Amino acid sequence: MDPKFLRTTHGQIGCTTCHAGNAAAADPRAAHLGIIARPSDNPEKACGTCHADVTATFTKSLHFTARGLEHGLRTLTGSVRWTAAKPAFQKSCQSCHATCGDCHVSKPPFSTNPVVLGGLQNGHLFAKTPPMNITCAGCHGGRVAAEYTGQYEGFPADVHFTKGKMACTDCHSAAQMHGSGSTTAATRFAVTTRPKCLDCHPAAAPGKSRSRPHNVHGGALSCQTCHGGIGKSCVNCHAGSGSTSLPALKIGLNLRPELPFRYTLLRHVPTTRDMIDRVTGLENTLANFDRVPTWKTATPHNIQRVTARGQSCAACHNNPNLFLRLRDLDPNDSQANGRVVTAPPLPIPTR
Repeated sequence: MDPKFLRTTHGQIGCTTCHAGNAAAADPRAAHLGIIARPSDNPEKACGTCHADVTATFTKSLHFTARGLEHGLRTLTGSVRWTAAKPAFQKSCQSCHATCGDCHVSKPPFSTNPVVLGGLQNGHLFAKTPPMNITCAGCHGGRVAAEYTGQYEGFPADVHFTKGKMACTDCHSAAQMHGSGSTTAATRFAVTTRPKCLDCHPAAAPGKSRSRPHNVHGGALSCQTCHGGIGKSCVNCHAGSGSTSLPALKIGLNLRPELPFRYTLLRHVPTTRDMIDRVTGLENTLANFDRVPTWKTATPHNIQRVTARGQSCAACHNNPNLFLRLRDLDPNDSQANGRVVTAPPLPIPTR
């Protein structure tokens, strides 16, 4: 055991306090009987004695419950077919839930990055602030971390990373990660402690900004509509689109009631109508597929100060290719996509 760990608070409380087993047994096999490999799978029991304020809220958070994934799948199946889909959710989606240990001492057991798949971060030493490259990128490395750090060739990294040298936790606070204790947040957009651009950029507030576009557009546009960079698209491979030129991000209508914008950037998610039929053995498991758009409100992690959309008024208003149009939709995709389509070109403001 690392001497550094033994001198820490966690090291001094003894292995069996968290992992159980029999410390008095001389035989290794007897000592390990009943051992708990992942104590924080039960946060209130393992961590709650010392961190009751955190575990009381964390056990209701989206990271621990995977409620956001459940909400999305239940919306697609409807209440009747949810019974058939629930085992698939529990076996795959819910296995991605995070415990206290997955952030503060171990590597994610189900990582999108094989380099950080399972094991301990730094022996048994606990990290108060989870290391971004291991924990955040370990679970969110398929797109978010790659966008943010510029790992996609030809796609620039986020300005917060390149210029600000900011880690995920600079925006996504412990209050957000640990949850508020409320069970009402069904998606990440409904989390009251989620980061908001104006928290750090109050001078950009509509009506108060020195930038004319900020004042002209008011609250009609999300910040990402102009400042979100270009993105790598999943639709070309995962949704069967024959197009090789369809951008990952399109300007469209925002349907999220929690966000006070009319227009925002949309990203096509790789959801198909029969994607879990083989798992459930039931045809048309996603009975509500045509009621839910597969072009969804995006929160791109590739923010730029100046983008192709924000170079000038004409760069956006005179460029219909930036907007989601009917011609961009796949007829075999969700029919609800028509609800987020816009009708460009939009007129250039004259005042």
